[in-house]
Amino acid sequence: MKTRWRSEADEWTTDGSKISSADNLNVVRAVLEEGSVIVEHWFYRGSRSPNRLIFDDFDDFLNHLNNETYAGDAIHIWSFAALCKDENTIAHGKCPDETGQIPKSGAY
Repeated sequence: MKTRWRSEADEWTTDGSKISSADNLNVVRAVLEEGSVIVEHWFYRGSRSPNRLIFDDFDDFLNHLNNETYAGDAIHIWSFAALCKDENTIAHGKCPDETGQIPKSGAY
């Protein structure tokens, strides 16, 4: 990851959890073999609001890490399948046509 800037007041160290560690990357790769991951990308020192992304492919995820992140950014990752279940949907509906009608059935 590239360094854009850093503040020594943040106590930079070689200890701690690194998103690029082999263990973290292996976990992400394993989950992606089964489904999607949700990624929340927080920008170091709050330079802007976080991005929320969904990845289905490990290479796409790595490309994001290698090209869109900077030293100090925080990355949080969740399994889509573990979190996004019908029983915890907060809203659901079908998109109506211009007359307001929706299909009762259909292939989804």
